[in-house]
Amino acid sequence: MHPRVLLFLAVAFCISACPKAPPPLPAAAPTEQQRLVNEVKGLAEQAQALLETQNRLIWEHWTEGKPVNIAATYTGTESLFSVENIRKMDRLRQLTQDARELRALTALQSHFAGEYLAQQLAEYNDAIANLEASLTFSVDGREVRYRDLERLLANEKSAVKRRALYAAAVPAIERLSQSLRRREERTEELVKELGYASYEAFSSELRQTDLSRLSLLAEEILQATQEPYRVVMERLAQRELALPFASLTRADIPRLFRSREVEDAFPKEESLLRAHASVQGLGIDLTEMPNIYIDARDLPRKNPRPLTLAIEVPKDVRLSVKPASGVLHQARVLHEYGHALHYGFTREQRFELARLGNPTVGEAYSALFEDLLEDPVWLEEHAGVRGDQRAQYLAASSAHKLFLIRRAAGRLLYQLGVHREGTDAKELYRAIMERTDAMPMTPEDTARYLVDQEDFFQSADNFRGWFLAGQLQGQLKARFGPAWWRSPEAGAFLKGLWAQGNALSAREVAEAIGERGIAPDVLLLRLGTTLQVPITLDAQTTEEPPAPPAPAPAPAPPPEAPAPSSTPDAGT
Repeated sequence: MHPRVLLFLAVAFCISACPKAPPPLPAAAPTEQQRLVNEVKGLAEQAQALLETQNRLIWEHWTEGKPVNIAATYTGTESLFSVENIRKMDRLRQLTQDARELRALTALQSHFAGEYLAQQLAEYNDAIANLEASLTFSVDGREVRYRDLERLLANEKSAVKRRALYAAAVPAIERLSQSLRRREERTEELVKELGYASYEAFSSELRQTDLSRLSLLAEEILQATQEPYRVVMERLAQRELALPFASLTRADIPRLFRSREVEDAFPKEESLLRAHASVQGLGIDLTEMPNIYIDARDLPRKNPRPLTLAIEVPKDVRLSVKPASGVLHQARVLHEYGHALHYGFTREQRFELARLGNPTVGEAYSALFEDLLEDPVWLEEHAGVRGDQRAQYLAASSAHKLFLIRRAAGRLLYQLGVHREGTDAKELYRAIMERTDAMPMTPEDTARYLVDQEDFFQSADNFRGWFLAGQLQGQLKARFGPAWWRSPEAGAFLKGLWAQGNALSAREVAEAIGERGIAPDVLLLRLGTTLQVPITLDAQTTEEPPAPPAPAPAPAPPPEAPAPSSTPDAGT
């Protein structure tokens, strides 16, 4: 028989006689975790696209004065920031074991919760913003805008007139307080509707810290700085206002901290050049970084305050600077450079870990560069400020920083007390702020007890950011010398930190540079040395206890530079 016929018969026999392969098993249904992972990924992509759109509009408004309607960007996304989606993220967090994934989910959930609260409180927020913009008060027969009060107090030479201005604003403050009270009550309700045990519990997650433990640090700082603060304020009051500190009121504070000694050293045309030169020594040339765009146009409708906007991290980072003079403007430019460098050198690809999350780490990098204005070597090198002029300026700026640290500590303690049951907010404000400012509280002061509140313990970010910046500065000086901004190796060290984006918490950044956690010692030592008043802490309290392992590897220090803990002279 022909071979082809034999082959055909063999195949036919096999088809008819050989057992058939079993049908394929149906695909396994996705687990709850797999389903949630896909859904949450889609939600994150929508949130990222919306945030990028909003930031582009804000950029046009900020730089060119174009009208912007952020509310319109939410059209079609009404169901995005919903309680249902927030609970999906919370459920996925419960099912997730990976530390890095848990960090990303927490950041995303906090963002969604914040957007949900903003939507639900939009009516209150709009009413408060409109009221604040329109509020005026009468003093000496003329109408004064409420928003101009701080500026007017800083510029007013007469102590009597300053107090009259301050007191005349109370009726406007009481009107504003009524709206703030209604919003606060609604916020408490909404936070519980989201499933959080309390306002404090939500805020602790938002700030990525244990607020109760942070309050211990705040209390310790108030105690340790109480007497040095009085000494410093007495000197400053006599020098700046020719008055004893005991006779000052809060109406005098804006005038007390005016920077006058070095204003001429920071002319309008040099603020951007000086910031640029300060980072060039680190081996960083922003003109060669296409992902960082600096808009230095002097447009008539441009907002005069510098601003960094991260449209898409790290591909599209924008810095707006309108030329202006003065030390305050220079400080703000350097502050925004810190943000731009952090975003621009980020290598984290995950949106949640690059763009979202608690801002403390970013604030620390910004404070690091802003603090160059309090470095005697930098002041002489970049601004020609030296001798008695420099000494007087540093005394005033360091006194102001000490005041701000104490004010943040006091606000933290006040906020915690307010949001715990059974607290008389007005009486608590009087007791804590009288101690914080070391000034008797007048009725005009206590009338501000609601205006002086913050959303979700906002002071906690600056509070920790200042201390972390002090530790960063101490480490940079210990590793690379007093003028660390001249060292390319210091630049490489910072780039290794910036590359992590927001994937590391503030505590983890502190540990990555060789510290045990966020602690105020280095900054307080620097301030005490400059002000010539010893400041010592009785205990070594850090801002939070050890946390789970970091979600991303910490940057290794350069091999030629050991990683010492900050030494007593590291911040000098």
